[in-house]
Amino acid sequence: MAIGSATSSSLYAPQATALDGLQNAQGRVADASEQLAAGNLDPAVIVDVTSAQIDFAANAKVLEASQENTKRLLDMFA
Repeated sequence: MAIGSATSSSLYAPQATALDGLQNAQGRVADASEQLAAGNLDPAVIVDVTSAQIDFAANAKVLEASQENTKRLLDMFA
């Protein structure tokens, strides 16, 4: 099983989920950016950009915490 894939072992599940969330947020921002560039100033599009930004930050924090926990676990076995 590859690290970061949706089928990773339970040890890497938080990391895989966080990576999926980062990619999802990035895609939402790209889609909304295209709509804004095309002149669509619908408030829902602007809210989606803001929501994606918050989602991205939250998933980055989950990934950071997961990596710190993995490092601590490895340090315990060293």
